[in-house]
Amino acid sequence: MFDKELGEEEPAVAIPEMPYHMTEHIEKYQAYVSSYSIDAFMSSWLEVAAIRGWFNAADMPDWSPVSLTTTTVNSLLPGIMSYYGPG
Repeated sequence: MFDKELGEEEPAVAIPEMPYHMTEHIEKYQAYVSSYSIDAFMSSWLEVAAIRGWFNAADMPDWSPVSLTTTTVNSLLPGIMSYYGPG
């Protein structure tokens, strides 16, 4: 099930090894979510749907403990702080 125009595309990140496998548990089901899985999912999603949004830090209420700056958002969007500067 691949896009007819683009074909199969591999995510840019390497496929990681599953870090831990517990053979002594009777559940027999283990899940591991890696950056490869997330990148593959988001790549597929972006090919069929747009992710749009706008948020202004001024819209945050004064009582909120969350501070939206390039410094705090940098963990979610690596490189934003180096591009726009700390703030």
